[in-house]
Amino acid sequence: MRQSGADIPNLAGQLLVAHPSLREPNFRRTILFISAHDQIEGAHGLVINRPANKRLGDILPEQALEALGSVPVYLGGPVGTHELTIASFDWVTGETKLAFSSHLSLEQARDMAAEQVASLRAFIGYAGWTGGQLEAELKQSAWIVHPATETVLNEHSDQVWLSLMKRLGPAYHLLGLAPDDPSLN
Repeated sequence: MRQSGADIPNLAGQLLVAHPSLREPNFRRTILFISAHDQIEGAHGLVINRPANKRLGDILPEQALEALGSVPVYLGGPVGTHELTIASFDWVTGETKLAFSSHLSLEQARDMAAEQVASLRAFIGYAGWTGGQLEAELKQSAWIVHPATETVLNEHSDQVWLSLMKRLGPAYHLLGLAPDDPSLN
């Protein structure tokens, strides 16, 4: 049964997993954390499985970052690629609840890194949708909505998407293993 836009709940705090058939290069085999979602205003998210193979100290060498210098940097999305966002993903002890904060200042992030109170990540760029755009993509089955889990968010590999496809079932796993060009099969 198809969902109407009104049937789609607020997705903030959820993961969007690219369906194996999604071929758009910016989102092919991605997992996004949705940080804000409103059907009228739009949505904002961060790609969590595209490591830039850099640390924050590589991006901001002129800053005195201390422990913050080792924070991993990810390619957060195709929008605002000149912007750097520092975010924390922290699981509330004894609960399955995620405390998420983004747009942290260097001072806030430095304090968190020194105290090791959260899992910090830096993102270059972000993903954004205008009002109704994400809902339309969901109706087209471009995305699989998945709860944010500690297992997925703590995986720092670019292979987490395929691991998630395997957990979603054999059909998703087989589709995930298929080459982009079926003639290569």
